Amino acid sequence: MTILPLRPTILVVDDAPENIDVLRGLLQEEYVLRPAISGKLALRLVLVDPMPELILLDVMMPGMDGYEVCRRLKENPRTQSIPVIFVTAKAETKDEIYGLSLGAVDYLTKPIAPAIVKARVSAHLALRQVRRELEEKNLILNDEKELLEDIVTRMRFASPFDERKVQCIQKSLEKTAGDIALSAYRPDGAQHVLVGDFSGHGLPAAFGAPLASYIFYQMTSEGRDLQTILTEVNRILCRQLPTQLYMAASCLELTPKRDKMRVWNCGVPEVLYMHTSNELLRIASKGLPLGMSESTEEFAAHEVIEVQATTRVYQYSDGISEAMSPNQEQYGQGRLEDLVKRIYRENLPLEVVWAELDVFCDGQGLSDDAVILETTIG
Repeated sequence: MTILPLRPTILVVDDAPENIDVLRGLLQEEYVLRPAISGKLALRLVLVDPMPELILLDVMMPGMDGYEVCRRLKENPRTQSIPVIFVTAKAETKDEIYGLSLGAVDYLTKPIAPAIVKARVSAHLALRQVRRELEEKNLILNDEKELLEDIVTRMRFASPFDERKVQCIQKSLEKTAGDIALSAYRPDGAQHVLVGDFSGHGLPAAFGAPLASYIFYQMTSEGRDLQTILTEVNRILCRQLPTQLYMAASCLELTPKRDKMRVWNCGVPEVLYMHTSNELLRIASKGLPLGMSESTEEFAAHEVIEVQATTRVYQYSDGISEAMSPNQEQYGQGRLEDLVKRIYRENLPLEVVWAELDVFCDGQGLSDDAVILETTIG
């Protein structure tokens, strides 16, 4: 047995029964017509199950006119999505503009043209169905997005970040973020530190983080040096991620005696470090981001530096220097370097970075994910 689909219900609102009869004659073969001879009655009948898929609404009615009916329909969350078509003798342009401004989807003037009425009704019902299907798909996508965000977030927080000798603070625009901070010790006591910034935002940027983190922590625990680890991270990111996803990064490897550090800067702002002399030193980018080219030569360190117990190193993503004030001025590298000097000299907690940026941005927040990490040698 074939089950015929239910016909859409249309609420026809007009104080003249003969006008309702005309519309009934045009539409009753394809739709269920529900008549209402006043605005007040229409507002009651619209809530009767099943609610109408569309409303044909006269303007000039005693008591409550069609404009007021439309306004109340659009104010009610239960009825605001039902498309309203005005069918009226008020044919002036200003009347049509006013009706559409209230939220109506169309405006037909009397005497009606049967073919036009049928075409407009059919078109707006089809649009309503498409809109409903899109909303349902969006709900599904949002549920899936929340699930993926939860998975990625769990994977990020499950990483064994070693807090010894480091301070790290991070801000994300979304639940997931493309910036990462990693810290671990090899079995021989050498320390590896990585700050990474994946291209893009949101979930696409965040997917690479667990992959890079896993390789970093696993190979560090196996006693591999950082050059070998970065070579492997680059290889895997090139093979597993789309071309447009890559990770700019700065990386440190401190010897077990903590007297030397090897430094890599692959596409991020300058790595900063200070000694007791209070002189700020910089290590600029000298390599491609990881995951950009598998043909890149082995990741030899860009700098090898002798360090002291008083040395502190600062790695960060460009979300800090590119923070914007309300008048569209960037925070900039100069302000950040001055702040780093003050943090070092006055032994301030790293959280002052966020306090400073909050004042600079006038409480409007950052325009990109951001992370900053301080490593203390002694």
